[in-house]
Amino acid sequence: MKVKEVRELSHDEIVSRIVDTRKQIVEMRFALAVRKLESPAKLRNARKSLARLLTIQSEKVRAEGAPEKAAKAEAAPKAPKAKKETAKA
Repeated sequence: MKVKEVRELSHDEIVSRIVDTRKQIVEMRFALAVRKLESPAKLRNARKSLARLLTIQSEKVRAEGAPEKAAKAEAAPKAPKAKKETAKA
């Protein structure tokens, strides 16, 4: 599916395609492991298609305005890591 066609899909349609593509990838990995996959290129193309779908989905979410939870998660500073104490003899 071309990028232009994916951009025209609704959010729900994109989500359903993402789920379907992930299922296909799992099935292809299994087929590859048991030597039943005709071409490893099909798996590579499915992964690229999934990446396109996820990218366009995130672009649409950002264009519509990020939900409050996502905005808070991005804006929240990360907690500093605790330093390990070293034993001095």
